[in-house]
Parts: sequence; structure tokens; C-alpha cells
Amino acid sequence: MAEGRGMRHLFHLKQHTRQRLGRIQKRILFTTVSCLTGMCMIISCVSYYIFRNYLQNSLIRSTETSLQLLSDSINSSMNDIYNIVRFCRTNANIAAYVERDPNPGSVLSVSTYDRMYEEFGNNPSNGYILRLAVITNENFLQIVSAPYSSTADLAAQVPQLSYFETLLTASDYDFSFGLVKDPFYRNGKMMLPVIRPITYQYTSVQGGYLFLEIASELFTDPLKRYSVAEDSRVFLSIGSHDYVYENGGLVPIEASYQITEDLSSSALIESILVNRITDESGASRVVISSPLNLPGCYISQSISHSELRDQRRLLWLVLGGTLVGIIGLGILLMLFLNRTISLPVSRIRAKILRVADGDFGRDPSIEWDHELGEIGRGINDLSENVYLLMNKRLEDEKQKRDLEYKMLQSQINPHFIYNTLNSIKWMATIQGAEGISEMTTALAKLLKSISKGTRLLVPIREELSLIEDYFTIQRYRYGGTVTMDIQVEEDSLLECPVLKFTLQPLVENAIFHGIEPKGTGQISINVHSEQLTEDDPPSIRIDVRDNGVGMSAEKAARILSTNNDSSADFFREIGVSNVHKRLQYEFGARYGITIESVEGEYTVMSIHIPRRPLPCL
Repeated sequence: MAEGRGMRHLFHLKQHTRQRLGRIQKRILFTTVSCLTGMCMIISCVSYYIFRNYLQNSLIRSTETSLQLLSDSINSSMNDIYNIVRFCRTNANIAAYVERDPNPGSVLSVSTYDRMYEEFGNNPSNGYILRLAVITNENFLQIVSAPYSSTADLAAQVPQLSYFETLLTASDYDFSFGLVKDPFYRNGKMMLPVIRPITYQYTSVQGGYLFLEIASELFTDPLKRYSVAEDSRVFLSIGSHDYVYENGGLVPIEASYQITEDLSSSALIESILVNRITDESGASRVVISSPLNLPGCYISQSISHSELRDQRRLLWLVLGGTLVGIIGLGILLMLFLNRTISLPVSRIRAKILRVADGDFGRDPSIEWDHELGEIGRGINDLSENVYLLMNKRLEDEKQKRDLEYKMLQSQINPHFIYNTLNSIKWMATIQGAEGISEMTTALAKLLKSISKGTRLLVPIREELSLIEDYFTIQRYRYGGTVTMDIQVEEDSLLECPVLKFTLQPLVENAIFHGIEPKGTGQISINVHSEQLTEDDPPSIRIDVRDNGVGMSAEKAARILSTNNDSSADFFREIGVSNVHKRLQYEFGARYGITIESVEGEYTVMSIHIPRRPLPCL
């Protein structure tokens, strides 16, 4: 019955092991696929974000470069116009004309006009100047293209213009009125007015002014040569007026938008402004603006959404293909790893089941040259260690029984010897051999102290009593040539704890290595308290002093670091170095034994222990 239950238990254990290994393999497959898919998704999202920003920055910088070229073209023409304005305001002939205000047809009028016309003809951008007029209080000189000529009295009508006073008194060029209709052309052609004062030649008094009309073609001609995408638009901002370029002309618009993000850090040129705006319909677009060489004027362009869409569509195709490729490679890798791992795992599983059946033999077939081979070697080592442990357990049980028997004998022997020594003592007393009686009594006390109890700590009083018994034996051995004196500073020190058998090795060392070579001598033991500094805890010092042959400092250091067994009596295994180590293990590194010696004079071995009460047992 029991054997049947054991077989069923083993069968269920094998089935449970197979099920758990199967679940582990499924978890490995699921984890691998999940990690690969997650990694691919993360890579795709990060790649999309990076590429989107890169694409946007590329389009911004490409548009920025093109827009800068367009601005340079407009600024170049505007600089030419600025040059002719400066000429008219600083030329001596024109200053003289303004100051004298001659009638039309006079020599000064004709010569001034000729000089103006010469400068006008040499200006590269004269095609964008619709009208150039120097006007005094009553007269004027005018250079105008034939289609825009008129018989209007500019001296009388220009001051009536709504923007005249503002432009004339402005400290610099003022284009805040934007493009306005030419008041002297019947079709109302759009132009940009410029009115600047002209002073007398030698004073700063205003004598007249310059009236100049800049054609809107200054902006539209470069835009005609400027290529933009269908859904990209070019805007012109002049002061507070906004225009959009459509069908070869500038159409006024009412701009209503909100700046949602400043992207100017993406621009290569510091003066370029890049903003993401949202218009009244909620549409979002990126607009790049380049300042013109006209105060408060900008040329702007929105980035093409179609180009962004096309590039993003291409990006998604590339990322999708990459994702499919990575997942496919991951599946192939998963199948390869599954096949590579399944066979070793099956063999390891079979070995584990054999170990469960009690087969602890080594199986070299599971020790491959890879990580699973390390596991196989570990299982083989484990099975061998289990087998050795079982054998060792049996051997330990046998040794334990033998040790118990020997311990029983060791409990009998000290009592038997103690009783025998007591019998010898009484026989020596009856026969009058007092020396034998005293020596036997001391030896019996030593044996009794050795055999009783297992305490490590004893009162100093007991340790001194033991050393007196030990010295009694040595005194008879040396025939009275060795004497010993014990002094205690105060009786309370006798109840403080010390390690058992601490003094005996020191007294034995003093007799055998200090006094015996000299032939005669004295040992003094002094117990007193010490405290080196106020911060140190109170401690006890026991000095064992002999007036023997002494020793060198090197030998003293060697005694504390090596095991010097005593002679061959009761305490062979307890040397001075052992006592030093036992004291430090018990009380701490600051305690132990120190040696002071002068060769040929004396040796003092000092025991340092803490002063504390004896623990209750």
C-alpha cells in the first residue's frame, strides 16, 4: 500500500513538473513576442517623432533660404529707391531750386530737372518708381511714366492727401498706411507713398519736400519668379496692413490668427521669425517671416501641408515595413531559440526526475558548452553532493555515538583521579609526609577546577586561588628556589570577572623561561585598577613580574603573536598568545596582554581587562 502511494506521488510530481515547464516555455514565448512588439512600437513612435521634427525643420530651413533670397531681391530694389531719395534730399541743385522756388521754364528749373532725370535714368530700379516729384510751396518738378502722367497741380493737391502730414513729419520712413491708390491716376493703381522734407542748402529750414510713388510691382515682380506649392501662401505685411499674393497681385486681407508656438530656434538666420499659428477656422500652420528693408514690413510664407503629408506617408510606410520586418525576424529568432532551448531543457528535466527517483549518478550528456550546460553541471554537482552528504551524515552519526561514549568515559576519569588523590593525601598525612600531602591537595584542587563546570568567566578570586595551587606544586618541584607574592589593591577587585586559566600560562612562562635559566627568583602578582584618560572606561590591570633573565622586544612580540605551548603539564594547549587572543575576543581589541622586559633584569606581563561586575549565571 505504501509503495503504491509513493509511486502515485512520484507520478503526480512528474506530471506537475512537466506542466510547470510547459507554462514556463509559453511564458518565454509570450514575453519574447511582447517585448519585440513593444520595442518595435517604441522605436516606431520615437522614429516618427524624430523624423517629423526633422522634416519640419528641413522644410522650415528650405523655405527660410528661399524667403531670404526673395527678401534680398526686394531689399536690393528698395535700396536703389532709397539712393534716389537721398540724392534728391542732398543735391545742391535741388536745394537751390527749393530755396528760390523759380517759375516753370526758368534756367534753374530746367537744369534741376535735367539733373533729376539723369539720376533717375541711371537708377536700376526706376521702373518701380511711378512718380518722382520735388515740390515747393507753389511749383514742382515731376518725373513720371507716360501712362501715369497727369496735369494735376501737385503743389496744391499733395498737401491735401490724408497721409501727407504724418509722412512728412515722421523721423524716418513711415509705411504704416500700406498700399494706397494713386490719387493722380484715374484707374487707382496701388502704390506705396514716400514723402520726405527737403531743406535749404545751408540751413535746416524746410523749403520743400519729395513726393515719390513706389509701384506694387516692387513686391509682385519677384513673387512672380518665386515658386511655391499649391497649398502654400505668401503674405506681405506693411505696417498694420496684410496682403496675400494671389493671381499676380497683392490682395488685402483681414488677418485673424493666434500664435500658439514660437519655432524661431529652428531657423538658421537670426532675423527670421518662425511661428505656429491657428486661424479663425482652427487650422494650424507654420509661418516663416523675413523682415524687409522697410520699417515694419515683412514677407511671410506658410509651409506646405501637402509636402508634410507626403513625407509623413512615406515615413509611415518605412516604419510599417520596418515593424513588420522586425516582428518577422523576432518570430524566426523565437522559433530558433525555442528549438535550441527545448532539447537541453528536456534533458535537464529528465535528469531532475531521475534525481527525484534516487539516481544520483553523473550524466555527462547535459554538460554542454553554453549557459544551460552550466546548469547541467550544477545539477550533476548537486546530485553528487547530495550523495556525499548522505554518506557523511551516516558517518557523522557513527562518530557522534563514539563521541558520546568517550564523553561518558571523560566524566568518569577526573572523578576517579580526584578520589585517588584524596586517598594518597590521607595516607601521606597519616605517615607524616606533609609535603606530599600538600602537593597532592593542590593537584586535586587543580583537577577539580578543570573538571567542574564550563564557565568561561570566573572571579579574580578563583583565578588567584587556582594559581596558588599551581604554584604550590611548582614550589616543591624547584625546592623553594622560586617564591611568589600576591598583592590586591582593594578587595572589590577580587569579584570582577576574568577568563578562566588566564594567569597560569603567564606564571608558567615566568618560571620556565624567566627564573629557571637563572636558577632562583621571585614572582609577584599585583592586581590594581587603572584608567589612562578621563574618557576611558575603568579597567583592571594584573601584573605578573619576575626578576629572571628577561627577553628582547622582538621575542616579546613573537610570544604574543605565536602559540608557545607551555611545558607538558596540565595546560599544554593554553599559551600566552592564546590567552591574549581570548581576552581580545571576549572584551575587545583595546584589552589583552602587554609585555615589558629588560634583558638580564626583569619581565612584566600585564593583563588588561575591563572593570565590571560578574554576570549572573
